Amino acid sequence: MRTVSPEIDTAELPDPDRFMRPEHLSKLVPSRLSASRSLVHLMSAQRWEIERIRFDIDDSARGEAVYRVRTPRMNFDFMVFSFEPKLEGRTGRIIGTDWDMMGALVEGEVGPDELRITREELPKLYAGRASPGTLVWCRSNRSLRLFEHVIERLSTGNQPSVEELAGVGYLMRNTGLDGNGTFGTRSFLALEDDHPLRVPYHAQMLAAYLMREFAVDLVEHLARAAHPEAARLDPELKRFLGLGNGSALGLVFFANTHPALLDRWLTLRAAAVARARRIPAVPGTADWDRARELLGRAITFYAQDSFTYHDFTPASRIADGLRCLDERFTELEHAGHTEGFGALVSGLGTRLLPDAAEVFDAILLELRPAEVDALLSAQPVDEELHHDPCAPVAELTELLRTEYGWAWEFDMADPAQRRYRWYKSRDAEEPRRGPVDEVPGGFEWALDLPGDVRRLAGKLAATEETALVGEFLAAHPEERGVVQRVQGLAGRRYHSPRMNMLAEDFVPVHIVRLMNAAFHGLDKTVDAFGRSVLGLLFHGAPTREDLRTGAANDWIYPALPSGG
Repeated sequence: MRTVSPEIDTAELPDPDRFMRPEHLSKLVPSRLSASRSLVHLMSAQRWEIERIRFDIDDSARGEAVYRVRTPRMNFDFMVFSFEPKLEGRTGRIIGTDWDMMGALVEGEVGPDELRITREELPKLYAGRASPGTLVWCRSNRSLRLFEHVIERLSTGNQPSVEELAGVGYLMRNTGLDGNGTFGTRSFLALEDDHPLRVPYHAQMLAAYLMREFAVDLVEHLARAAHPEAARLDPELKRFLGLGNGSALGLVFFANTHPALLDRWLTLRAAAVARARRIPAVPGTADWDRARELLGRAITFYAQDSFTYHDFTPASRIADGLRCLDERFTELEHAGHTEGFGALVSGLGTRLLPDAAEVFDAILLELRPAEVDALLSAQPVDEELHHDPCAPVAELTELLRTEYGWAWEFDMADPAQRRYRWYKSRDAEEPRRGPVDEVPGGFEWALDLPGDVRRLAGKLAATEETALVGEFLAAHPEERGVVQRVQGLAGRRYHSPRMNMLAEDFVPVHIVRLMNAAFHGLDKTVDAFGRSVLGLLFHGAPTREDLRTGAANDWIYPALPSGG
């Protein structure tokens, strides 16, 4: 795959030492550049067609289905293996042994042999291997309570309770989206330049979208099994329901191990926001009216959010902050205004809640959809990092001084800065964090970037400045990894959150939410226990029928359906 390096004026971008604080990164919200939203915009613009070509599932939900996705460039098939729910071995974590459905997204049209191979390999998970052309393996479980409620209501000819739907938000919850080389799937960088899913995470998001479609098909099928004259789920309710998603500590490691991808995505977003803030905010113009309309919808969306937040700002407070901004619109509408939207926001100063300001930035990106969507071609990036053995040690020392000064903000003499150890659990193969004294002898799995940088700086200080980096590494081969990271990322602004993962006061969900909300596009991202985040993918998004008819362009900030 060919990667594109966009021309961006870094002078107008935010200071990385402020922008890359974990508590700030956690406030970034879904936007037009988020993977799930950008995929829907692509599907809508190109009028992708999704057809259910097979649905051999019995009255107990056991069986198989195949969905075909037709794009202008090529077709994809999505294989579904459905099971009757059972509590034993059923979990939302990757260590589960039983799921309510498993699926695979593949290039081209599947035949009997590919179905058979996938049927055999998928349940093996880590021991399994995807067939050639496979992009994603996925799994999901039902929300048993809501699923049964919807079946019961539809089977009696009625629609489900909006209150019940809003309290959960999904029929099925994703428990795994594995791609980008995992289990033998194709990696992002192996995809051709004109591949429909070449944008990072679009393949996983398409699989998630198809799981959402399958969930509705299955609930209607089981309702008809209970009563042949069962009602269909109202289209408005279909759109309102998203796909549930839960993520935990693994996304902290994703952010650590994909610094080039993180930098590229955050840079593109920051540049797009900077340009959008310069759009003239003139009352009576189309831009003014569109911004205010979306602002009103966002106020309703956050005001109607009844979920409980702990480490994150409650949705009701964000709604209040957006109302403050709406009042500013009213003031300027009568007084006149000709400056950019950025001046409208900065005029509020500290009165504007930072979370509300981030929501408004996402709204501004909707004012120039074509310009923002054009940035997608620059999202793929070569993630391989290289060190420069011919550079002088003095140059490497200067890099540490100018780009990693934040690493010296942590008082490493304070035991609280070395409170935790990160490790991989033996049974679950999942990342864990525990107090050092409770994990004796455990392998430290964390990226201790502040510690690595400060240790490197100390060794460089004891080295002749005229020496070359290659000579330094010959004497200190154990520093190759950190040198490669520092030199390979030189000049990039947003590759590393300013965090000490080992510290007592580090809050992992700040980074998890960054990946979930801003990068993936999850709405209503609720935190739990400081380490996991639950949210909704495609909340309010068009259905496959909407894509077919072209009624799919304006779906963000969904309000409660009528009757709610």
